Amino acid sequence: MPAVTRDIRTLGDGLREFVQHRSPQLLLGELVVLAVVRALWEDWSVADAIVVAALVAFNPFSEWLIHVFVLHCPADGSMRDRLAGVSHRRHHEDPRDLRFQFIHPAVILGGLPLNLAIVLGFRRPSAVTAVLTITALVLVYEWVHFLIHTDYAPQHYLFRRLHRGHRLHHFRNERYWLGVATRFGDQVLGTNPRKADVEVSPTAKTALASRERVPLG
Repeated sequence: MPAVTRDIRTLGDGLREFVQHRSPQLLLGELVVLAVVRALWEDWSVADAIVVAALVAFNPFSEWLIHVFVLHCPADGSMRDRLAGVSHRRHHEDPRDLRFQFIHPAVILGGLPLNLAIVLGFRRPSAVTAVLTITALVLVYEWVHFLIHTDYAPQHYLFRRLHRGHRLHHFRNERYWLGVATRFGDQVLGTNPRKADVEVSPTAKTALASRERVPLG
């Protein structure tokens, strides 16, 4: 039987399970290394604040774009499909199966040379801040997505909104509610309708529908 999330009902249980998986482990390790490098480099400036603000502001849209064009990519056997599409379709088939809830470790490892190139290419402390911020945002995404698919009961209003939206994406219609750690991208890009305005999709459990959204109203 695959490992599932059914017995995770507290934040402590969730955290203990979360850190056992390869993607969170890699991201946590990278985060610690980057934090140490940035702390030792010092030379803080307004550029650091601008970088953090810009990346946080863009994050809802990058999350949306990745969900639409990478995770819900066509089943065409491409590298994108093999590294993300196949796993994500399996995730839609059984959202509780832990084997398909996380970013593929190869994607995390493949991003390390790019992160190193950014730091070495710019040779500025704000470049480390940028990579550190991106890593932190990805780790937050992984944690929120993981927790949504457990039996942990949402306690806070903001998490209840994220929880409800992602469950609607899985069980109502996979073309909508594409944000996971944030709903802002959906609100701006028109994929955050009322539940009653969207019919149940016959392909919600396969994630193989066209990207074209259903007209509302």
